[in-house]
Amino acid sequence: MSIDLYTTPTCGYCKQLKAVLQEKKIAYVAHDVTTSEKDFNVMQEATNGGTSVPVTVIDKGTPKQQVAVGFDDAMALLKLS
Repeated sequence: MSIDLYTTPTCGYCKQLKAVLQEKKIAYVAHDVTTSEKDFNVMQEATNGGTSVPVTVIDKGTPKQQVAVGFDDAMALLKLS
């Protein structure tokens, strides 16, 4: 399972989600959508044009891809809540 997080540096829920994943020793790749237009576009494609963060994408680009927008949805998708 691969986890990609689309975040911004000022997002409190993004920081909180990263902290939970680090605490649980769950590997992820963080993408700052404020510094990468490519990452912003990938995030928008995954969320049908959404701009809210954090966005969590599991198994990006595969038939098993799953997307969660927001902290609570990410926690539920990752079965951490």
